[in-house]
Amino acid sequence: MIHPIVMAGGRGERFWPYSNAQHPKQLLPLVTKKTMLEDTLDNIRAFQKSARTRLIIGKNLEKPVKKLMGKRPGVEIVAEPVGRNTAPAVALACRLIQRVDPEGVMLVLTADHAIQPPAKFAQAMRAAAAIAAEGNALVTFGIKPDRPEVGFGYIETDGGDRRVEGLAAFAVKRFVEKPDRATAQAYVDSGRFFWNSGMFAWRVDYLWEQFRQHQPEIAKVFEAAGDLNPKSPAFAKKLAKIYKTVPAISSDNWIMEKAGSIRVVVPEFGWDDIGSWSALERLHAPDEAGNRKVGQCLALDAKGNTLFSDGGLVAAFGVSDLLIVQTGGVTLVLPKDKAPQLKELVKLAQMDAKLKKFL
Repeated sequence: MIHPIVMAGGRGERFWPYSNAQHPKQLLPLVTKKTMLEDTLDNIRAFQKSARTRLIIGKNLEKPVKKLMGKRPGVEIVAEPVGRNTAPAVALACRLIQRVDPEGVMLVLTADHAIQPPAKFAQAMRAAAAIAAEGNALVTFGIKPDRPEVGFGYIETDGGDRRVEGLAAFAVKRFVEKPDRATAQAYVDSGRFFWNSGMFAWRVDYLWEQFRQHQPEIAKVFEAAGDLNPKSPAFAKKLAKIYKTVPAISSDNWIMEKAGSIRVVVPEFGWDDIGSWSALERLHAPDEAGNRKVGQCLALDAKGNTLFSDGGLVAAFGVSDLLIVQTGGVTLVLPKDKAPQLKELVKLAQMDAKLKKFL
């Protein structure tokens, strides 16, 4: 069986202040009129209507996510008691699947990627699941780059490929984290590099062996907890005990650095990770002066700005290449090229208890 897992617990700090702790970007309508989480679940349903999808979220999001999901069929919500990065979340999902399907295939997806059309998404999921089902490799999705993006990680392939479900599938040579612009351009020109999407497929028994070999501390803690049944009254208590001791590790990092056999499927869907405010430039057409406007916005003698308001008016006069955001009682103004570093400003705000209500 194929078991989709959606990682939906992030804070989306690079989309602050529109995205915040209680309403992160995956719970916002950034691409369509639905939230990004709903868009993701619609894609999964188009791929496999009977799929049981597990959402891994933070405890702080349990109430809004349950409200959003309502009576949507086939969705199981699992709340982590505290954030420990993505490796413990993947381990938790793996153990939940193992107890019901010891050789099942897990798809690890994120709730903040824009992917279209659903048919191409389904094709890529089938291809990755088919390779993962062989039980001898971890599978990731590599996006063919159309620009020298410095904010993404890259995957270098070995040049040889096979076709699965009509898509190219390569062996992975190495992963490279966020290169400078000149290096990124060289990667794009080579044709051997793909963006690392952060989405994966693997058979749960093979994945757990990787945990045992390369992250034994995480594996031992989960195995010591015994059966993890979400319907058991002891589940929350067991999970809290686990999360008190597991280390905070990124699944991307240990997979890239440790795992032996990794393959990459190159999908044909349109993809954007909606990672920061700069994504609005790809989602919204500019006016004649190059300004992107979302909400009530006014620009005069202004060029190349991104203006966003979900209440009230944002007006720009005689300025260029700025990001101006008004939402939730916060007005944010910064040069657009600083948008990828927005987390630094959020960290500064977190140091002032008086600003908590804006975070």
